[in-house]
Amino acid sequence: MDKNTSLSGLLSLYKKWVISNPGVVTDVETVATWSSYFVAGKINKSPIVSELVYSLSKLVSLFNDKLIREAYGNDIQNYGLKEQIELWLTIIHYCEVFVELAVKNRWGIKGKWTAATLLQLFKCSSALILLYRFKEIPITHPPIPVLQRKKFIDGKDIEENSSSFITLKRSGRIMRRVDGAPPVALRDWQPVKILDDKTNTTIQEKDLLHAELLHIIKPLIHLAAMKAFGTKAWKQWMVALAIDVASFKLYNRHLKELSYEQRLEISRRKLGLVLYLLRSPMYNGYSKNVLEGLLTTASNRIPLMSLICGPIIQYLNHWQDIYFYMWAS
Repeated sequence: MDKNTSLSGLLSLYKKWVISNPGVVTDVETVATWSSYFVAGKINKSPIVSELVYSLSKLVSLFNDKLIREAYGNDIQNYGLKEQIELWLTIIHYCEVFVELAVKNRWGIKGKWTAATLLQLFKCSSALILLYRFKEIPITHPPIPVLQRKKFIDGKDIEENSSSFITLKRSGRIMRRVDGAPPVALRDWQPVKILDDKTNTTIQEKDLLHAELLHIIKPLIHLAAMKAFGTKAWKQWMVALAIDVASFKLYNRHLKELSYEQRLEISRRKLGLVLYLLRSPMYNGYSKNVLEGLLTTASNRIPLMSLICGPIIQYLNHWQDIYFYMWAS
C-alpha cells in the first residue's frame, strides 16, 4: 500500500510540475532528445542505447503533451477508436527504429526484417481504418503532432477557418490576417476560401482516396520488392519512387481544395523525396562520394567545422544503414 501510495503521489507531483512549468519541461525534453545523438559511438551497443533514449524522450513528451492538453484545453478529450489508433501509430512512429535494432541484436537480420514487416502490417491496417472509416486524408506523420505548447497555453492557436481571417462588416469581404498568412512557398495567391465541414466532405473524391491509399501501402509493396530484387537493387528503389510520384500526381489534381494543414502535410512528403538520394542504391553509387567530398572540403576550409563534419563522415554509412528506409515517412 505504501509503495502504491508513494508511486501515485510521485505521479501526481510530476503532473503538477508539468502543468505548472511547461517551458522548463520543453527544455528538458529537448536536452533529452539531443542527448541521444551524442550517445552514438560513445558506449557499447550505442545505436540501441541512442534509439532507446530518443524513443523514451519522445514518449515522455507525448505524455506531457496529453497532460497539458487536458489541463489547458477547453474541450473534453474523446478517446474513441480513432484516437486510440492515432496514439498507437504515434508510439510506433517513435519506437520502430529501436524495436528493429533490438530485434536485430537478439535474432539477427532475419528477425529484423520480420519485425519490420509486422510493424508495417500493423501500421498499414491501422491507417486503412483511419482512411476509409474516418476519412483522414492525408494521415499525418506522426498522427498526433507535437503540441505547440506556448500557443496552446496562451490560447493563440490560429485556425484557418476562424482567427486567421476577418470579415469586413460593411462589404462582407473576407480578408486574411497578417499573422494568419501561410509560408511564401505554400501561397497560391488566390482569393481566400473558407472551408467548412460540408466542403471538406465534398472533396473526399476517389483521387484523394487512391492517393492516400498508395502512400499507405507503399511500405508493404517496397518490402516485397526488396525481397524479390534485393535491398540494394535499382528495381526496388524505382518501385518506391514511382508509387510516391503517382500519389503526388493524384493529390495535385485537388491541391487547391485541400486545407492549409493538408497541403502542409503533402509538402512535407514531397520534401521527403530528397531522402531518395540517401537510400540504396543511389547512395552507394553516387551520393556517398558527393556528400563525403562536400563535408571534407567544408572541414578543411571552414574553421571549427571539422568538429561537426568529422563525426558525420564517420557515422554517415552507419546512419544510412539504420535510418534511410524507403517506408520511414
